[in-house]
Amino acid sequence: MRKVIIGGALVGALTLAITGTALAQTTMDASLRLSPSKAGTSTKPKPVGLTLGIEGGTQSGTGQPDTSTRIRVQLPKGIKWNGKLWPKAKRCSVSKANAQGSPSACPKGSRIGNGHVTALGGNGTVVEEIDLTAFVTTGGGLGLFLTATQPLPINAMLEGKVSGQTINVAIPANIQEPVTGVATGIKSLTFTLNGKTKVKGKTRGALESSACSGGRWTAKVTNTLRGGTLTDSPSAACRK
Repeated sequence: MRKVIIGGALVGALTLAITGTALAQTTMDASLRLSPSKAGTSTKPKPVGLTLGIEGGTQSGTGQPDTSTRIRVQLPKGIKWNGKLWPKAKRCSVSKANAQGSPSACPKGSRIGNGHVTALGGNGTVVEEIDLTAFVTTGGGLGLFLTATQPLPINAMLEGKVSGQTINVAIPANIQEPVTGVATGIKSLTFTLNGKTKVKGKTRGALESSACSGGRWTAKVTNTLRGGTLTDSPSAACRK
């Protein structure tokens, strides 16, 4: 894993952030885990579970974590997203989930993972714990439903657009600033994608491996902040 500071400092992934200012970092650390490590092949792809972690900070190294406007994850070579393959009856409508304010609007079989965000706002005075639930969306993308109760209720789904190996998650203004004028930033985020489904009688994964090159699967995480950009390229061991 390497650290790269491009614009300012750090934030992490999708909504808000946590911790005391004394622990703020000026780099973004991303971690990657995939299981099983033995890759499938192009003719026999293998379902794989992926866990991504992100740790954040600030531009100056102190104070309020900066605010993310977009998170982009480039999947490792040899790992494929199968949202377009997912049965249409098992996909979730982002608009319905947001209209109902609940992940229960999503049909059975659309859920493919979960995670958690620890978030900070108000210059460290507000800490919010946010649960994430991952779904395959109607368009074959990645939906992330955010749920929090205290101190601020959040019930909203973010839509990750998938193009080839890249997943783009835009963070809307109402999540960047749940209270107008009070920006928030992510300190830490982790999520796991490990969903499976049946397609023509075969078990298929939301993510599948088909190759392992050089003994490593390497992803690229780009965190676009209001004041800059951070990137990291976490990797995990693999074998043919």
